Amino acid sequence: MMNAPEILFTTYVNAIPILILLIPYFFIRKKAIRNLYLRIYVGILVFYLIYWVLPIIYQVKLDPEELESQNDVVGLGYMFSHLGSLVSLFAYYPLVTLPFIFFVAPFLSIFYVWNRLRKEEGPIKFNLTLLTYQLSDSPYKLIREELIKNNWAREKEILKLMIVLLPISLYLLQVILTVTGKESDPVLTSETPLGWFLEILFVYLAIFILSIELIYISQITLKGRYIGEDMRRDTYKSLYSVGAPISILSILLFIVQYTDSIPIMLYFFAYFIMASIIFVLFLNIFEPIALLIFIKILDWWKHKKEKIRKTNFTNFYYGIVFSFLAVFIFLLLNMIAFNPMYLISFEDPDSIIDSGKFIPDIVDPTLNYSILFDSMVIFNFFALQVVPLIIIIIFLVYTLKYLKSLFLSFTSFLPVIILVSILFGFLQAPALINFAPEEYWITGQTSFFTIFGFNFYTFRTAALDANLSGLLGFLAVPYLFTRYVFNIIIWGLIIFYLKKDFRSIKFPIDESRIESTIFASVGDYITYKDYSEGEIQYLIAKKPDIDLKDIEQEREEIKVLLSILEKDTLLEQLKPIDENEKKRLFFTLKYLFFNNLISIWKPEFSFTYERVEKQGLYIIYDDGRGIFNYPFVRESTQDPGLVSGMFSAITSFIKEMTKSTEVLKKIDHGDITILLEYGQRIFGALFIKGNESAEVRGHLKEFVKTFEEKYSEVLKEWSGALIYFKDDAKLVEDIFKEEE
Repeated sequence: MMNAPEILFTTYVNAIPILILLIPYFFIRKKAIRNLYLRIYVGILVFYLIYWVLPIIYQVKLDPEELESQNDVVGLGYMFSHLGSLVSLFAYYPLVTLPFIFFVAPFLSIFYVWNRLRKEEGPIKFNLTLLTYQLSDSPYKLIREELIKNNWAREKEILKLMIVLLPISLYLLQVILTVTGKESDPVLTSETPLGWFLEILFVYLAIFILSIELIYISQITLKGRYIGEDMRRDTYKSLYSVGAPISILSILLFIVQYTDSIPIMLYFFAYFIMASIIFVLFLNIFEPIALLIFIKILDWWKHKKEKIRKTNFTNFYYGIVFSFLAVFIFLLLNMIAFNPMYLISFEDPDSIIDSGKFIPDIVDPTLNYSILFDSMVIFNFFALQVVPLIIIIIFLVYTLKYLKSLFLSFTSFLPVIILVSILFGFLQAPALINFAPEEYWITGQTSFFTIFGFNFYTFRTAALDANLSGLLGFLAVPYLFTRYVFNIIIWGLIIFYLKKDFRSIKFPIDESRIESTIFASVGDYITYKDYSEGEIQYLIAKKPDIDLKDIEQEREEIKVLLSILEKDTLLEQLKPIDENEKKRLFFTLKYLFFNNLISIWKPEFSFTYERVEKQGLYIIYDDGRGIFNYPFVRESTQDPGLVSGMFSAITSFIKEMTKSTEVLKKIDHGDITILLEYGQRIFGALFIKGNESAEVRGHLKEFVKTFEEKYSEVLKEWSGALIYFKDDAKLVEDIFKEEE
């Protein structure tokens, strides 16, 4: 039995690693980075409690193993090695598991969109041209904005849904094993393989939920209907209404049928919740790049023939060259650094691995061996995961930079990396991608050693064999053999788009249609070939923060050109007809670019939508009182009091009749459509003629959000005075900009 001093000492020392990790949070001043670190810390804390501490509950009948120690210094060294292994094991989630989810989900979203287009009247190709979507900011800005805002409303809803779906999924898995006769297989039904498969089951469920979320946040509209929001609402409502009672029934059936397995299944539930929490903690980090992938695929689908025609295969070999360079650098590092370090640090690796196995009757580990096992976990994490990933991403980003095509970059770069890694795997040599890693279920085993005269009880890092076979192995194949490839793609795109800015520009096609093109900033000056051929529609703009003093010494030609570029201008509109003048302009723009006076933008994706005629905008308090209105068309101005009263009556009537908790989003009345968007204390109503689009609704959402943020203090306990809101016509004009 532990005495009181030992309990206090054990509790305090075990908490030290977690407390050490919390210290940097208090010294980070930038809000976005601070909130990001807090998310990482919460993830590590949850991981520590469920992945290591919780299994101790199931070891109460086992006597703690004594880890023989030579001195107190070794005991202190163990604390740091244990902390390192904790962080390394947790890092597999953001580095490997989550990228798989955020790469696969966009493709599932595309399938849902295709299915929706197939059900609509008319050919799929025609319906595809009617799709509009929204992504006005770069992934980096979206990530930063979400981290600063730190709003957890959507994450809570997703977490709740995943918890509802877990019992059903786990029970169905057991039923499948029973029906197929696999339940009697001791390899499959032992806790370890089933526990390892639970992580893969979580991944598949997360992909399904994220695919719905991507359609929702992309603000897709089709023929004036906001299909993403409808799909999300209907899916979630069905899963809640049907899934919750079935989950309860599944739990009851599970208890009845698998009574002996209840304790371990409770741990599996806790493990799934842990994985779900980590998923929602990193949702805002990875989701913007998944959204970009989704929209880029949609854009390629819509403009497939044009994209293929414009693809330049001239520099295809760049990807192959860079991939071989990555392989060479990795092999060089292994020869001069990793292999010698491994041999020096771990003289007998097989004995170290055996000492780390969770086999109480056979293994008798010492504290030195426990330190070595933790150190091996850390070493393998850096040598087999972090360093190869960094090397691959560096050269992948160079490939993306020079080929200027995502499709060509990935199809020329990745096959070499994959084939060489498979070859090295057969030769049992270190590979950039380890397609056949030894799978272990890492957990904690109760142990103790003497430090400063006290028996210190801790959870040594222990491993159980988790090889999947049979049905579980078959179901796990898509995840096991693609996760390392997909994490390369996701991280490569994150780094490639890290410093890029996005800009949305509208181009009128005719009187009824507008093309919206989203441009991304270019880091390097364009080649003369790209400039002269004009295959890419570059956008040129003057830097917004240029001081007049910066250009007062420039020649008149430069000043005139910069005055033209005050407004975003397409490169084709600037180019003169004369060849000599065309060359002169190329070098003039090059001079301005390298002197940081202009920026160049390249189109990322585009879509067309129907021009709508905006009639009037009304901002209404949540109790029905009108706050602000703006008439876009003077002759159709409605009385603000009548409009606010009408919406109060309509929304109250609909809620009463339908007993629905959902808010009203749109009202169709003949040739007039009324779009509604809601804030915390207000909602906005926009009267339009024509079909709804992501652009129009996006402007309404932005206005409601900006208006409420601007008057947050006034709106908390609004007295009814309108004097505060008289000067917001400029805000309307800035957000609801007319297309030129």
